[in-house]
Order: sequence, then C-alpha cells, then structure tokens
Amino acid sequence: MHVPVRLFMVSPAAAIRESLARELDAYDEITVVGEAGSSSGGVSRAAAVRPDVVLAGAHMRDPDSIEMTRLLRAAVPDVQVLLLGLYPSPEFVSAALNAGVAGVLIHTVDVRELVRAIQTAATGQMVLTTRTLMSVLSLEHAASPPDPLASLTPLERELFALVGEGLSNREIAQRLHLSPGTVRNYVSRLLRKLEIDGRGQVIALAARRELTGHTAV
Repeated sequence: MHVPVRLFMVSPAAAIRESLARELDAYDEITVVGEAGSSSGGVSRAAAVRPDVVLAGAHMRDPDSIEMTRLLRAAVPDVQVLLLGLYPSPEFVSAALNAGVAGVLIHTVDVRELVRAIQTAATGQMVLTTRTLMSVLSLEHAASPPDPLASLTPLERELFALVGEGLSNREIAQRLHLSPGTVRNYVSRLLRKLEIDGRGQVIALAARRELTGHTAV
C-alpha cells in the first residue's frame, strides 16, 4: 500500500501557507501533518510530529532558513528540508546545501512539480534544477581544495559514486547486494568521513568532480 509523505510546512505568510497546505494535502501522495509561522516554531513542532519532509520559505528570520535547517536536522535526523524562495542566488543555494537542505525551489514552481519534488526529497535524493546546480558548481569551481576522496576505501568510493548518482539507500542496497540498514550505516559513516551533512552535498561534489575531470574511483 502506498504510504503518503508526511509533510510539515513553515512560512510566516499564513494565508498562503494554509492555502498551499490544503492544496498539497488533497494529493494522495502527501499528508500535511503540521504548520508553523516561524523558524523556532517550525523546529519545535516538527520535532514533535517528526515529518518526512519540511517545506519552508527560503527567507525565514530568527533564525534564518539555513540555521533553521541545521536545527531541524539535529532535532529530526531523518527529515528532509526543501526551501521555496524568490530566485535564490547561487551563494544562497550553496550555503543551503552545506547546511543539509535537500533542495531549493523557485517560488513559481507549480503544485504538481512541487508534489514530485516533495516525493523525491522524501527518498533522500536532492531536488535541484540542472541550471541551479551548474551555477553553484561555477561559483565553487574557482577554489581548488585537496581531494576529499583521497582517504576513502574502495567501498567508500563506490558508495560515493552511487550516492553521487542520486540513488536512494534502497537502490544502492540492491546494486551492492546489501541490506538497506547496512547501506544507511555505511553512507552515514561516509558523510562523517567527508565532513559533510547531507546527500545533496555528495551529489554536488560528484558533479563538480565530473566537471573538473576527476573520477570517483
């Protein structure tokens, strides 16, 4: 049986938030489990209901959306956060990915696309347009840090490549003939070793390495 994604929404614009919540909740794929009008309220209430995905405005304050994401992921480690903003800059998207955001969407996205984005985020995959991703990569391309993959084992490099393709833990488990729980533990260990917070950063790093001619293995 299909299990709907548990969605929590955060935005100070009450009328718009409530209208969008009703529209999204009408889809069988989504169940809206709560709303908040502030970042602090979103963190505390989301921790209580433990949603799969939090959809929030990209321009929240006290704390801002990026710090709110860090707090949400600390309170609910498995939660995925999508930010909806007014033409977010590459600098903002890069900072958001570094904070563990699953994706940053333009506020003009239509509801059907938004439903698909929420479903994608719930599987642990990054939600980002190619244009936005390339703008972030171009921003970061000027720096030439040491190769972060140099200390990885062969298995960790293979995991890096598979996560970098956007595969979910279940898909990786099928590819490597391992249990999803084992893959989840391996991926968590990989993220700690690379000192990054989320799968979105792995995908961005893999794309950047491809752009610069590096390979994961």
